[in-house]
Amino acid sequence: LPVKVMPLQEVGSLRADSGQLLVAVGAGAMEELAKKNLPQPVLSVLVPRAAFEKAARQSGRLGDPRNFSAIYLDQPWARQFALIRHALPGRTKVGILLTPNSTELASALSVAAKAAGFVAIIEMVDGEADLLPVLKRLLVECDVVLAVPDPLIYNRNTVQSILLTTYRHQVPLLGFSPSYVKAGAIAAVFSVPEQIGQQAAEIIQRLAADRRLPLPQPPRYFSVGVNAQVARSLGISLDDEASLIGKLKRPSEGEP
Repeated sequence: LPVKVMPLQEVGSLRADSGQLLVAVGAGAMEELAKKNLPQPVLSVLVPRAAFEKAARQSGRLGDPRNFSAIYLDQPWARQFALIRHALPGRTKVGILLTPNSTELASALSVAAKAAGFVAIIEMVDGEADLLPVLKRLLVECDVVLAVPDPLIYNRNTVQSILLTTYRHQVPLLGFSPSYVKAGAIAAVFSVPEQIGQQAAEIIQRLAADRRLPLPQPPRYFSVGVNAQVARSLGISLDDEASLIGKLKRPSEGEP
C-alpha cells in the first residue's frame, strides 16, 4: 500500500478522498483531523483515551467510531491491576490521583479495581499547588500508587517531586512509560511505538475486507519495565521483566 507521511502543518491541505485512510500520530494530529471532519476514516495512534474521547465529542464524531477510531496509549485497567498483583503481591489498596474533570474515569477505575480484587483510593487534584499535599494524604491511605497518563498531574515539572515523595513514604509507584521506570517508578506496563505500529498495520490490512475501522481499543502488544534498584531500596523482591510479561500474557490476565 502506498504511504505518504505528512507533517502536521500540512494537514490543512488535505481534501476529501474516499480511497484514503488517515493515520493520526499523536494528540496534535488527531485534534487537527477531528476539526477538519473529512469523510475518509481516521485511525489515531499514541493518544490517551481521554484526549481521543474529548476530540471525538467536540467534533461530533463520538458516535462514528467505525470511521474515527483509535489505538489508545493507555493500557487496559485489568492489565495494570494484574501487574500490581504479580509484582507486588499482598498490596491491595491502590492510590490514584485524578483531576476533577475525570469523574467518568474515577468510576471506571473503581469498578476495574473491585473486579481485580483491589480497592481504589482516589484523590482529586485541583492544580499543581495542590498536588503534593493531596499526594501525602493519599500515601497515608494506600500501599501502592498507580499513575495514570494525565498530563495535568504527571508532567516534567512534577515527576521528580511525585517520585521522591512516594519513595520517602516507602510506597511503590507504578508508572506508565519506560521513562517513568528509569526516573524511579518501581515498574510499568506500556506499549512502545513499534508495538502500536504492529497493531495499526494489522488493522489496516483488515480494513480492505471490513471497509470499516474497528472500535477504539487499547494496545494489544505490550512490554514491562522494572526498576530493580528502587525495589531493593524499598525492600521489595521483584520478578524480572520477562517473568512478569509471561504472567500478564496468561489467559484472563489483563488481555483486552
